[in-house]
Amino acid sequence: MKRIINSAGNFLKNLRQIAWRNYCRLCDAAICEDDEYFCSDCWQNLQFCIVDSYCFRCGKELSVFARLPGGCADCRGQNLDFDSIACAGVYREPLRNLIIKFKLSDRTYLLEPLLNLARDAILRSDFSDSVDYVVPVPLHWRRRFQRGFNQSALIAKGLNFGNARFNTDLVRIRYTQQQTELTTAAARRKNVKGAFAVRKGHNFKGKNICLVDDVKTTGATLNECAKTLKEAGANKVFAFVLAVAGQHE
Repeated sequence: MKRIINSAGNFLKNLRQIAWRNYCRLCDAAICEDDEYFCSDCWQNLQFCIVDSYCFRCGKELSVFARLPGGCADCRGQNLDFDSIACAGVYREPLRNLIIKFKLSDRTYLLEPLLNLARDAILRSDFSDSVDYVVPVPLHWRRRFQRGFNQSALIAKGLNFGNARFNTDLVRIRYTQQQTELTTAAARRKNVKGAFAVRKGHNFKGKNICLVDDVKTTGATLNECAKTLKEAGANKVFAFVLAVAGQHE
């Protein structure tokens, strides 16, 4: 009887492999059933994007010996309204391609592997136990209608900050040009200035907030959101992003 059960199990496993081809979510190569999401080559390339040590003030990758409380050489003179940042990796291939596919190609099934990277990064942050609310960077309703979802909200819902609650009381009140279309930090700051507000009846006073977005480039959007939240009474505003762009190779 045991031999029959084992044979039946092997038959069903082989049938499942034939009926549902397992493929790499990045390069579409065939992978075995035990592989999760990616082929071995893409997994290895993704590891080169993941960062273990970075500036807790701006997110720039650097060695643990160059990490200082006042920030790195790139951000020490910058005025940042968020208090600290955590990230999963740097915005280069293949992590860049993975985020773009998830965000712009309506491949929300890529959320789970991205969340696996995000959850590991949260554990390495300096604020994982200090968050009261997890707040996604909001999309304007027109852009959300066009895309069908807010990628930052999907990420925020899947993060684990203990007893922190998901909150959408931060809203975008002005339709803005895509930040990726602007080439300078000054233009990006001007583009999002005054673009956010909090709903009436919010409960941010004295609370610690974690802002969530997919990518940080100049930090203009995170900065404006953090400024708005602090004006609404937030105590501290942290930030989490999947990747930080603008790294020096």
